[in-house]
Amino acid sequence: HLATFFLDQEEYGVDVRFVQEIRRVGEITPVPRAPEVIRGVINLRGRILPVVDLKRKLGLGDVEVTKASRVVVVRLRDRVMGLLVDGASQVLKVATASIEPPPDEVVEKGDESIRGVAKLEARLIILLDLGRVLARELGEKGTQGSVTA
Repeated sequence: HLATFFLDQEEYGVDVRFVQEIRRVGEITPVPRAPEVIRGVINLRGRILPVVDLKRKLGLGDVEVTKASRVVVVRLRDRVMGLLVDGASQVLKVATASIEPPPDEVVEKGDESIRGVAKLEARLIILLDLGRVLARELGEKGTQGSVTA
């Protein structure tokens, strides 16, 4: 099962097991001297969470916060953080047979943050390995968040 969301007009998916909730964007408090990809922090029911601008993290620009923007709250190992995205889509069950590896031409050598591409009717969903995408923020090699459908 995948939780899907948008960055620009493209749809991305992550393993739903790592998604705690999807929230509207409220107040994000900037933090001085935070890493460039950290948009700031939010208060989630008394817990302070860092918010990663996922577009910036992936080198796609910055999320421009609109009414459609969302914070995808994820848990990897014992860490909880928010991912700022352009919009949330849905939770989908995707057959393993519909997932193909990403073409070699679109993935840098050694970058395994894109696990594959799911083909569903008239749309493609880029599957992210959250553990690898967020490895620096998690302070680890990033093998925990592998996407499996």
